[in-house]
Amino acid sequence: MYEKKYYIGTSDVDAQLELRLSSLFLMMQDVATEHAEIFGVGKSETIDKGQFWVITRYSVSIIKNPKYLDNIYVRTYPGDDKKFIFPRYFEVASEDGEILIRASSTWCVLKASDHSISFDPFDGKVLPSEHHEGEEPLPMKVVKTEKTLVEKRKVRYSDTDLNGHLNNTKYVDYILDMHSSEFYKENRIKHITINYEKEILAGEEVSLYSNGKNPEYINGMVGDKNIFEAELLFEKK
Repeated sequence: MYEKKYYIGTSDVDAQLELRLSSLFLMMQDVATEHAEIFGVGKSETIDKGQFWVITRYSVSIIKNPKYLDNIYVRTYPGDDKKFIFPRYFEVASEDGEILIRASSTWCVLKASDHSISFDPFDGKVLPSEHHEGEEPLPMKVVKTEKTLVEKRKVRYSDTDLNGHLNNTKYVDYILDMHSSEFYKENRIKHITINYEKEILAGEEVSLYSNGKNPEYINGMVGDKNIFEAELLFEKK
């Protein structure tokens, strides 16, 4: 398990002074990247060899949202490799050890040349795995429901990551922006599952759909291509 301490500052919170969901995703992305470097499957084994890590699914359960000025510990560890799928787990704890958030994710490695899956990206190397009591179950496929177009959003340069794609944390911002500030004064996210289906490039326009219910089904599309699907469960504050 790898652990990193974070101080929640002004740029990490929303208007309710609670940790912004995209800030949480950035923290999880950071610790996952740093842990991959420690394991020897970071930049030297991916970008330098013409391949790159991508996240395929996330499942996040928020027990208690951290707040402005809190110190938190974000922990991560890999699960059991499943052929070309690499599971990774997370937990967020307070300074006194209370578990605030649990999350799980699945990752794979793509070839930079054609963006196809690299089935043996590390020449047979298997990452050490572990499991802990109470860990978040691995994310499932989001079930499709009826949907209505809510808005369209163009991907800007500042939305992209080092691979030139819409950063996985920005998907979360796109999703949350579908509701108003007034909505978040009365509701908070209890659970979110995201399935990342295809990459989104700068300049592309994303159509965002919702079923308008709770749990809320959200679908992002570029033209007729399914880009991502998410399910959010809200609770009243």
